[in-house]
Amino acid sequence: MSNGNVEKAILAEMGKPRSGLIDRVTRHNQILMHNYKQSVARSCECQLLGCPRSFSIILVPNQVLYPKYCEAHRSEFRRQNFLRGFSGQPAVYRVETFRVLTEPESPPSTGA
Repeated sequence: MSNGNVEKAILAEMGKPRSGLIDRVTRHNQILMHNYKQSVARSCECQLLGCPRSFSIILVPNQVLYPKYCEAHRSEFRRQNFLRGFSGQPAVYRVETFRVLTEPESPPSTGA
């Protein structure tokens, strides 16, 4: 499939309520609809949780698929490695699931 056909397939699937192609494509990329006739530079924020970086992309005519992550997080390994370090920071709030293994002992009753 050439690049033009991929773009056409994405545009055709955009109207559907659920599309496997769109789900697959947007896992690591973003779809930016535009009608520019010339290439235009644009700044984007990295979509990775906790990454404050922005990166530059060039919007190309007749193209809608662009990177979702900054250059430092383009590979799956780098994203997972960043998230491991990010989640280990003490300032990051997270809730861990737990369960009660035994019922607490009831306090001794005081007879009156």
